[in-house]
Amino acid sequence: MDERLFEAARTGDVSLLHQLLLENPLILADCQLLSPHENPLHIATKAGQLAFVQQILEQRPDFVRQLNQDGFRPLDIASAIGYVEIVKEITTRHRDVCRLKGREGRTCLHYAAINERVEIIDELLTTCGECAKDLTSLGETALHLALKYYKLEAFKHLVKWLERLGLEELVNSVNKDGNTILHLAVSRKQLEASPAPP
Repeated sequence: MDERLFEAARTGDVSLLHQLLLENPLILADCQLLSPHENPLHIATKAGQLAFVQQILEQRPDFVRQLNQDGFRPLDIASAIGYVEIVKEITTRHRDVCRLKGREGRTCLHYAAINERVEIIDELLTTCGECAKDLTSLGETALHLALKYYKLEAFKHLVKWLERLGLEELVNSVNKDGNTILHLAVSRKQLEASPAPP
């Protein structure tokens, strides 16, 4: 990737982006050929540069679906870090990206749960409640991951969302090791997370 383009994405310099596009209208296509492992949308997202993200989404909407060398899409990155406005921008334009799987079969909701980004969880489930059903390559739901990584607030928040969405049955989902969230809660001594008996 052109060093100036990388720097523009990192610093959010939209005017430099426009200058680079004037100099070379194919610079964004070139960066895919020269550096297919990370695009300017990944860089701008990591840096939390909303205005730059908006410009790239206008110029190259396909960048939103691309995985970087570590297996993350821009929405995964924004969800993990907690950039609510970037999550909103991406999901408003590309709602279906919420359900795309990357590294270890994880989606943006999985990363929000792992990092206890409650506001991101709200945004994602408001936009696409169906993403609560998505499983990782190990058969884990966002609930499994919240418990696995000791994110009790995220877990409780997800349970409330499942009730709102009518997806309570996900509480009984079994991962590839045969564990429900109750098994995980007991094994990790997180009894506060255990669902109340009927």
